[in-house]
Amino acid sequence: MQATGDEPIRSGGAPGGTAPGLEGLPRMDMGALQESLPSLVEAAVGGPVVLTRNGSDAFVMLPLDAYRRLWAQAPRPPVIDAPEDGGGGA
Repeated sequence: MQATGDEPIRSGGAPGGTAPGLEGLPRMDMGALQESLPSLVEAAVGGPVVLTRNGSDAFVMLPLDAYRRLWAQAPRPPVIDAPEDGGGGA
């Protein structure tokens, strides 16, 4: 089949779709959102979308691939190695 440029954008995510840091958070089926606000879903596929509430920035919708890149770049606390002897001293 010849590419038309209108093919769906596939996520490069891992099977199962779980990204680090999103464990245990609520999930929503995009079907209802796609039916009611297709332009919002299309905009979110293209990149981050800032949602405002009462005139102020309130939420950001990110494609999962962009979220994974953001998570990978987040600073992590330093790892402190414990002494192998248990640190009990003399």
